[in-house]
Amino acid sequence: MNILLKPKKAVEAQFGKKATMATNLLNMVGQGEKAFGFLTGDLESGFDITVGFFNDTARYVAFKKRSDRKWEESDLRAVLMQIGPFSNWTSKPGSDFFDYAEKSGGKIVAEATGWQSPKRHYAFAFVATLDGEIGILPDKSALDQKFPT
Repeated sequence: MNILLKPKKAVEAQFGKKATMATNLLNMVGQGEKAFGFLTGDLESGFDITVGFFNDTARYVAFKKRSDRKWEESDLRAVLMQIGPFSNWTSKPGSDFFDYAEKSGGKIVAEATGWQSPKRHYAFAFVATLDGEIGILPDKSALDQKFPT
């Protein structure tokens, strides 16, 4: 993966800029959550990106459109490809949810899941479990409130 499961320095290299502090999206500061932000593009065609880290490992990423334009399929494809190859993503027709599986030698070596609702201006992806690390369980309705339409 390009963003998730990477340390902050690798994520900064992915976006080609230093991270700024951002608001934690899961309210898990007591469990070690630290969030950092990146801006891409401009107000007409860019994204406000928040990456959440636990023990310097990226566990979630939120992409919010900087414009008020509605999300298109091309927006979703663009942000998913920032996380990993599009061929590793799956989604059922009509669903707001998507899953990522990266394989090596027939075994799954990395997984993520997330969502993007057509009426919302953000996409969210996360790694729920990681060996030896705290599990995260994002509340979609709580996150929807942080990204109003």
